[in-house]
Amino acid sequence: MTNWLVGATDQTSLRSLLAEGTPTFDMRTDLPEGEWPWGSPSFKSLGPHKIDLIYKCITWGVDMIITDIDALVLREPFSFMARWPDAGFLTTSDQLGNTTHDDGLETHRGIHSAFNIGYMLFRKAALPLVEEWRAVIRADPSNKWDQGEFNRISRLGWDVGRTSGLSDERLFWAYRSKVIGGVLPLSLFAGGHNHFVSQYAERLGWQPYSIHTTFQYGGAAGKRHRLREATVWHDPPAYYDPPGGLLVFEPQVPHALIYPPGGMTVNGHIRLINFQLRQIKWALGLAHALGRKLILPSVVCGYDKAWYQLGSHGEFGGAPPFVVPIFNCPLDHYMEPEMLDPVATIREYSFLSNPRTPSTVKLSTVAVHVDPTGGAAEMARLMAFSSSKLLNVTNVPALASAYDLSGAGNQGLLSKDQTGAFRRKFKRVGGSWCCAPKDASPRSARFSLWRAA
Repeated sequence: MTNWLVGATDQTSLRSLLAEGTPTFDMRTDLPEGEWPWGSPSFKSLGPHKIDLIYKCITWGVDMIITDIDALVLREPFSFMARWPDAGFLTTSDQLGNTTHDDGLETHRGIHSAFNIGYMLFRKAALPLVEEWRAVIRADPSNKWDQGEFNRISRLGWDVGRTSGLSDERLFWAYRSKVIGGVLPLSLFAGGHNHFVSQYAERLGWQPYSIHTTFQYGGAAGKRHRLREATVWHDPPAYYDPPGGLLVFEPQVPHALIYPPGGMTVNGHIRLINFQLRQIKWALGLAHALGRKLILPSVVCGYDKAWYQLGSHGEFGGAPPFVVPIFNCPLDHYMEPEMLDPVATIREYSFLSNPRTPSTVKLSTVAVHVDPTGGAAEMARLMAFSSSKLLNVTNVPALASAYDLSGAGNQGLLSKDQTGAFRRKFKRVGGSWCCAPKDASPRSARFSLWRAA
């Protein structure tokens, strides 16, 4: 694609983007630099600028797709949108369960969920709706949320039962029956839960047009790591061939922990995560002492994660029960991505399947069996493999179940100093989990590398 622009909301971003040749324009927002937490005054203050941009473009007669900065465009979307030429707007949705199994729009069962304005098509036919949206936000920019108001205004006097004048029965008459709208298929225009937890596109073998990192945890660091897990985030070449090399291991998780007799419970979920964290702790401690980056394993979560009560099967409310257990569970479901300092210490579970990872890294592999009581001599032996880019430790699960990383005298693997450095570096990487299904206990949990051990 060449017909795209990035709006810079501050001067530092503008200069940086222009210097690297990114098609950029100055939005002149007078908003502060840095990350804007959801719901903050800066977050809300962007709304009027965004709506003005939509208003100007469609008054010029330009069809436009507008996205948030965390909604990645992965494919050229205009040819897909052209299937519905009568639509004034097409929007993504916070719907968590797909209403159809084809690549068409979501059905009317899906339009009552919140529209998500992080990725939307607008045409001139939407002007009546956009004019009112613009006026409402301009009148109270500090208190009105642009997405909330769009949802309210688009539903004013809508007539979802009317099919006359529609090219597709999945379209609907919105905003006083003046504007035609539609909800884009959540498998192809995915939110964070749809793509990373329900994994709709992967289940269907489809390539999405976009991924929006909603329904996730860990702030900007969590968003970046999820996109790395999906192999759609582009890092510099050194990320894929880091100095000092990498360490990898194959986890072992008993079937009965993933599918416990009688079904998953809160305590079963906690046991499952802690069992895997014990193995991660061992591998992370060893990698840190050797100066290598740990390629995290693919983790299985027994329950989903939410900021309110989960469904009866442990799924996010509104999602289908089949999403649990979650294989390739996102890192932010059980650890704190920012505290891990990912670029400096770890790589995502999908790292070796990423086409940007050089074959020279994958081929430069040595498999080793570690002696957990070998102390300094064993560490020296492992350091001698420094010319190999990838160190595959074959017995991490056995080590994690029977040994600590350090021991008295020369009986442990890591020295007291190495163990102390490891603890200080990763003291706060443990994540949290919430919230239990109705009447289940405990309601929430904290995960820790140290308690898991």
